[in-house]
Amino acid sequence: MKLLITCGVAAVALAAASSAFAETGNGSVTVIRPLTVTKNDDLAFGTVVRPTSGSGSVGVSTAGVASYSGGVANVTSGGGQAPARFTIDGEGGQAISVSVDPTFTISGSAGNLTVTTTNDFDSLPLSGSLGGSGSKTVKVGGSVPITSTTGTGAYTGAFNVTASYN
Repeated sequence: MKLLITCGVAAVALAAASSAFAETGNGSVTVIRPLTVTKNDDLAFGTVVRPTSGSGSVGVSTAGVASYSGGVANVTSGGGQAPARFTIDGEGGQAISVSVDPTFTISGSAGNLTVTTTNDFDSLPLSGSLGGSGSKTVKVGGSVPITSTTGTGAYTGAFNVTASYN
């Protein structure tokens, strides 16, 4: 009887061992270039005359077209208005996201002004293809309100442009 039970236990153990399976997993990684953002040109509104009363604004489109409203007038000979321009470099063919501060403050000795930005970024991937470098240019325009009480003088400030892979 003992021999029969021992053989039965051995048969069950053998059946359990033969039903086990193994599989091998693989690992992989794709390494790509880091993104860099390089400023090529600053956003320039030129020199303007404030309105004699009320309020207006000066704007610059991403295409470099200046606009004036509410009595704000341009005095910059030959223009002087230009969008900011940034180059984003990274891995070719990769989709990226770009963010630009929607507003920023410019300051001068007479106080602060708030600039509202616009940009021409679309969601297309960087130029080139995987394994090669790629780039994209982003232009930033904007507008700034000018009132009849805006202090005279130069105003400057900074804004951020950031990029990340999707």
